[in-house]
Amino acid sequence: MARLDLRAAFYGGSGFTLYHAWGPNSALPLSPHFHDEYLICAQIKGEEECQVSGKTQRFSPGDVVLINPQQVHTGNQTANDELEYLSLYVDREVVEGLAAELGAPTSTPEFTVVKAGPQPELIARLVDLLSLVREQQGKRLFPHSRTPPDPEIELPETLLETSIKLGAEPDAHDTAPADAEPDLSIDAALHEVVVLAFEEFSNLRQPMLRSTNRVGHRKIARSVEYIRNLETETGANNVTLDELAEVAGLSKYHFLRQFSQVVGMTPGAYLRTLRLCHAARKLRTTQMPILEVALSVGFADHPSFSRAFARHMGMTPSEYQKLGPL
Repeated sequence: MARLDLRAAFYGGSGFTLYHAWGPNSALPLSPHFHDEYLICAQIKGEEECQVSGKTQRFSPGDVVLINPQQVHTGNQTANDELEYLSLYVDREVVEGLAAELGAPTSTPEFTVVKAGPQPELIARLVDLLSLVREQQGKRLFPHSRTPPDPEIELPETLLETSIKLGAEPDAHDTAPADAEPDLSIDAALHEVVVLAFEEFSNLRQPMLRSTNRVGHRKIARSVEYIRNLETETGANNVTLDELAEVAGLSKYHFLRQFSQVVGMTPGAYLRTLRLCHAARKLRTTQMPILEVALSVGFADHPSFSRAFARHMGMTPSEYQKLGPL
């Protein structure tokens, strides 16, 4: 069996999280999951096969992957020896602000395509954002403790006219001055990525275009909508299978089978993931201690929450919290 050698670095800033993964033998099958943010992912190296909303998608170098909030997907299921990609998680408020700024007819646009490729301009903007964030020393970068120094990202000439060389990673223990002002160029670079992605591949201008996150089964769609509208603090903790089946108008047996088939994960897994999404947002938008966050989303203690959160986010709650406020 090939040795797993996935290396990664996380970056955080106002309204976003940026994840860079690379390395030989970097295939890392992930179970179905989702995030509460929009995901814009650039495939830089290697082939990747994923399930998105129950459909198989295959991505090649140069492709851009677009995932909506709470859209179930898997990741990194590939037999190739080498994989490299950039994943930008964009907070909903950033997108809502963009829609308001542009005077768009919808305040909550969603992507209408999953695979958009090849997209050299959009990838170039993502790499520009990565370069800018890496230049910002200190609090914006908190790579995993096992992360080695980052090599250069080498983009194929077919994607960019020149390769972009990135400097060495800043020390994870470096800290920016407490009174340091945010780097406005990072905000501008983020804005460019978001505008380009949503103008080209969403229903920002045409609300009638169908989101790729649309649930085709009418009765299951009712239950999903019900879950998404639950009270953030306690709803996902207390809802029962009987209650969801009743909302859908199905027996428990048929509801379980249909939900898993249509959504891509069981109702229980969906609710657990939603709780972790609520926790992630609290970690970056409040001053709540980690234990208090864990208890507020229905976990019994700090260790069980940390294990579940690390499996979901790829880093511990404390590491995620250090990425800074959204």
